[in-house]
Amino acid sequence: MYHHVKKLMYTVRVDEPDPKFGNMLLEQFGGANGELAAAMQYSIQGLNCEDPGRKDLLMDIGTEELSHLEIVGTLARMHLKPLKSVREEAEADPLIAIAGGGGVNLFNSMGNPWTADYLKITGELDVDLRSNIAAEARAKIVYERLIDFCRDPGTKDALQFLMTREITHMRAFSLALESMGKPPLSVGRIAPTAGLVDQFFNDSTAKAISVRSIRAGRGMRASRGNSSRRRHSRLSREPKQRGRPFRRAVH
Repeated sequence: MYHHVKKLMYTVRVDEPDPKFGNMLLEQFGGANGELAAAMQYSIQGLNCEDPGRKDLLMDIGTEELSHLEIVGTLARMHLKPLKSVREEAEADPLIAIAGGGGVNLFNSMGNPWTADYLKITGELDVDLRSNIAAEARAKIVYERLIDFCRDPGTKDALQFLMTREITHMRAFSLALESMGKPPLSVGRIAPTAGLVDQFFNDSTAKAISVRSIRAGRGMRASRGNSSRRRHSRLSREPKQRGRPFRRAVH
């Protein structure tokens, strides 16, 4: 059950509306890395989680993401306001001005509708937590780019707040994952095939490389060097053809 406190988590201020920037903000409203996607992903993961403590964490952060959605939506609406009354501004984005009345809707910055395909929910808690860490990292980068393109000081302040909370959530998910005590590369319940899991392939030489060789510094870089020397040696021994330029296939 949600209790709605009728004030924003962060008070927003827009001194100079910029409809084009308002459109950019919609990426964090109805986009793949936006606040609605995060809120739905964490909340549904929380519903599926049987561990009380981690369930509480997922539901709490999912709820906070809804408050972030409210902040982004308010910022976008304030920047898009000229589309309601200024013909030249409305012409720049008819989808928002005509179909949406100059307000926000569940679209990204390109006008594509929000979809549940954005959500990463597996039912495996450790896998979901890793997805959440990556989701927060992507959202942090999107906020950085929005800050870079923003010209309004009040909007920048709000975006800085939202960007900072992404790092807070990354830390919380990382600690929850760490507290499960699983090795970093342990996924699921079925163990990988011994030996095969430690093999890597150098596609330049078609040779397998063991983890032990990589750790010892005899990995892919050394193999590439040996391969290069062998190719050079073969090239020096091949006869030249008269009257035609020598060409060698490069794979």
